[in-house]
Amino acid sequence: MEDAVKKLVDLGVGLMSYSREKVAEAARQWAEERKMTPMQTKELINELIQRGEQNRQDMQAAVQENVQRAIARLGLGDAESLHQELALLRQVVQRMDLRLQALEARMDGKDVHGLHPEL
Repeated sequence: MEDAVKKLVDLGVGLMSYSREKVAEAARQWAEERKMTPMQTKELINELIQRGEQNRQDMQAAVQENVQRAIARLGLGDAESLHQELALLRQVVQRMDLRLQALEARMDGKDVHGLHPEL
């Protein structure tokens, strides 16, 4: 396969958004222009699809790595520790809500200083 095509595919940006059918059709047209045999065309299509899939996987891994680094810089830990922290925070909020309800019940009928209004 020509080096220029490999470089183009390695860029991956445009190819990642293409479906397999679009890649195959583009490869067939390219192969027809260069009078490639059916076997060469099939090999070209397979290689383009494989390289496109590899580029997609590489991009996905790079994005995941960058997200993990950003989370680490923020001091948020991994997903599991975030879920645990969220569960703990929910428990604290529930306890605070119960305490607030109890205090409001005790304060019922009293002014801000805890005195009955008639005093």
